[in-house]
Amino acid sequence: MEKEKDIINDAYYLVNIFKEKKQLVTQLHIQKLMFLFEAYYMNVKNAPCLYECDFKAWNFGPVAPQLYNKFKKYGANQIELTQEQIEEGNNISNEKKELMEQLYEAFKDFSARDLVNFTHAEGSPWKEAWDEKEYSVISKEKMKNWFSKYVKEN
Repeated sequence: MEKEKDIINDAYYLVNIFKEKKQLVTQLHIQKLMFLFEAYYMNVKNAPCLYECDFKAWNFGPVAPQLYNKFKKYGANQIELTQEQIEEGNNISNEKKELMEQLYEAFKDFSARDLVNFTHAEGSPWKEAWDEKEYSVISKEKMKNWFSKYVKEN
């Protein structure tokens, strides 16, 4: 698999977009936004997936454990990036940067709570996977199908 399937570097890029626009972005935000980014990407590119990692249905919505481990130290506070992390984020493909900018524009005014509510909506892949006793994997196919109704045809 190609190196482009790196959710951490993509997240760095998205976090930096928020920082440059002087907007708060927390661990909760980035989890939901990266979930939505993969669903968006799969629809725009008609791809079966973007990332090799899975999102799991946790209490407050979809979570990629790799992202959680990377950003958990920030809790509900602003995620801060090092200069090296910003550079790693800036090294993602221009295609992904463009799609990330579109995602930012669509969701920039959503609070973390708004994103949780959105991903918890009736019929969402999180809702289907949610099980209080275990963190079930969210189907990528269901992510793609659910989000397709939010993607405008060109």
